[in-house]
Parts: sequence; C-alpha cells; structure tokens
Amino acid sequence: MVPFGWGFFLGLLLWMWYKLTTIKNNTAYINSIEWIFLELKIHDLNERSSLAMEQVFAALHAIHTNYSFGETLFGGKSVLWLSCEIVSLGGKVSYIFKIPKRYRALLESAIFAQYPRAEISETEDYLRNMPHEYYPQSADFEFWGTQLNKKKDNAYPIRLIMGFEHKEQETFIDPVSNIIEVMSNIQPWELLAYQLCIQPINDDWKKNTKYLLDELKGARSEHKNGWFNSVISIPRYFMDILVHDIMGVEAEVEQQHVKEEPPTLMLHKSDVEKKIIADVENALGKIYYKFKLRLLYLAPKDKFNRSLRVPEIIGAFRNFDDVNLNGLKPDIAHTWTNPDYKLSPTLEAPALRHQTLVRKRHMWHYFLGRKIWQGTGENYMNTEELATVFHFPVAPNVRVSQLEKVQAVKSAPPADLPIG
Repeated sequence: MVPFGWGFFLGLLLWMWYKLTTIKNNTAYINSIEWIFLELKIHDLNERSSLAMEQVFAALHAIHTNYSFGETLFGGKSVLWLSCEIVSLGGKVSYIFKIPKRYRALLESAIFAQYPRAEISETEDYLRNMPHEYYPQSADFEFWGTQLNKKKDNAYPIRLIMGFEHKEQETFIDPVSNIIEVMSNIQPWELLAYQLCIQPINDDWKKNTKYLLDELKGARSEHKNGWFNSVISIPRYFMDILVHDIMGVEAEVEQQHVKEEPPTLMLHKSDVEKKIIADVENALGKIYYKFKLRLLYLAPKDKFNRSLRVPEIIGAFRNFDDVNLNGLKPDIAHTWTNPDYKLSPTLEAPALRHQTLVRKRHMWHYFLGRKIWQGTGENYMNTEELATVFHFPVAPNVRVSQLEKVQAVKSAPPADLPIG
C-alpha cells in the first residue's frame, strides 16, 4: 500500500504531466491552424433585421466539436473560435472576420443565405504593420484599450434588439448605429476598433442556472446548500420518529392542519419580476458562445485624444444595458490600460506607471493575438445577444455614408445567354 504522502506526490506529478502535455500539444495544434481575414461588404440598402445575423451565428455554431480524451491530450485538439470586428481607419468603417481557413465556406454560406447581395473578399490584417511588442519609448503611437464584460450572471441577457423597437411610434432605433457613428467621426490619422472573439460552447454551464431560476421564482431549491441540508436532516429524522412514538396519532392530526408552502411564489411576483424570469428562460433556450469583447483606440502620440474618443465609444455600448437584466461594463480593475490612483497621485506615480505599462502590453498582445482565452472572466452570450451587439446596420435607421458597401451587385448570367 502506497503511503498517503507518496500517493499525494505521485498524483501531483501525474496532474502536472497531464496539464503540461495538454498545453504543449494544444499550442502545437493552434499554431498549425491557418487563419484568414475576410472583409464583408453589404449592399447600400440593407433592410434585413438583426434576426438575419442571429441565423448566421446559429450556423457558425457548427464549429463546435466534441473531442475524445485522447484527441485532447495527445492531439491537442480544442474547439476553435473566430473574431468578428468592426474597424474604423480614419473614419472608414469595415466589417472584418478572422476565421480558420477551413471554415471559410461555412461563413460564406451562412452570410449569403441571409445577405444574398453581400460581398466577401480576403484581406490582410489591418494591424499587420504594427510591432508585436509595445515599447512606449520607441513607439511613435499611443493607444488605449479595455475589455467589456457582463455586469451580472451570464444567465441574464443584455438589452436585446427587440428592446429598441417602439411599437406605438412604429420606429426602430438601431443600437449599432451609435457605434458606427462614433467610428465614422474620427480623424484620418486615428484608428478605432471593436473586437468580438467568440467560441461555440455546449450547454453544460446551464446546469448551474437552475439555482438562479429557483431563487427568482421563490422556489424551494433542494440543491442549494445541499451538504448543509443533508447534515441537519439526520437529527430532524430521529426527532420526527421520537415525536411520532410519544404523541402518536395526535401529532399526525396536528400535522394535517399545517399549511403547506406553495412550490413557488410566482403568484406574488410583480409584472417586472415575471418579465425578468421569462427573459432569462427565453435566453437560456438558445445556443451560446463564450466571448471576449475588446476595444482599441490608437493615434500618433502628438494627436492622441483619449479624453474625447474613450467616452464616446464607451457611451455607445451603454445602449445595451438593461437595469433589470444585464449590460456590458469595461473591466476597470484588470484590463483598462490607464488605471487611476486611489489615494495620492504623487505617491502612487511609480506604481501607476508600472501598472499602466503592464496593462498596455497585455492588452496589445490580446488585441493582436485575438485569442479567446486571453483576458479576464468567463463571459457567455447566446446568438440573439451576439446579433444585437454585432450586425449590419439596418437602413434607413442609420447614417451609413462611411460604411464600406457593395458598389455593384454581382449576379450570374442568364441561362439562355447566347455565346459565340
């Protein structure tokens, strides 16, 4: 029999071997993937709603693959991801996708099924000429960046596209229009980019949301504090037997008059509370992605205007906030590249300079690498949420003069066209 100390040490070695082997093989697998950048241009009069983009994200969920233990450990295989980006170079706004080359046909078929007159062309990375590492002394540019996370539990959806419709006035306010407008108004020497990295996931994480729904409904959850309930149920069981033997039938008669508690408190919930529960249940009924949402503003050092551009782009994302449900907030504590002092700007100056440099190097690495695992937190969105924050603007509800559009619609020649 192996002593406990040696058994623990052997188990720790096996665990370390498993993690190191998995990381090594997964890194080799990721490096073997060929990636391409695709630019999407839409027709001048795009009247398709965000539901079309929701169908695109639903089709792209086919990227998700269930790998066996051996494929994960020895082959390093993992579920791949893609990056959906809205980029403004001097005010000219473009839609860019970075995707594994093997899934190009999947993306094109999903786009053309919803946007038949769209145009997809291969392009280069708009950051290809930028240095891979950030050194403030030698860099001729300055930048700001951050990551946006969900404010509450992932089960709560953000403000969805339906929340921007005003049925009484028969109007629709496109939430992406604010983002496009901010990006269209930058100067020729500025760059403003919005990066949404997404990876399809399964429904395993939804098992933990049952506790949340029970709490919202006021239901008795048997799973909550399960170990505590199991411990206190033992003396309670013996006490019930003792009372039954001593008091006999009188205890049973008394128990008949005890009013049973309702399974839930839904009848006592307000209309707002009922709507929250319905919205959460509706959101959980859709397929989900893991996501990382990043923002980047870049300009020459002598023309860098963070005080103007940052509030504009952060304000544009406030449209997706719902006080009763969820929203998006910048990660001030970890990825915001310009941290503020807490007590004294003079005393904290050396620490702030170091912290700013570390955060900037990390964010620069994150944005250029477009990795789904880089950054902070575990954030999930369903297809409807993704379509709300990333879709082609709906005309005529947005000024799309600065948006890259299809100039001429391509179509196949007629079948009866004479040749020769």
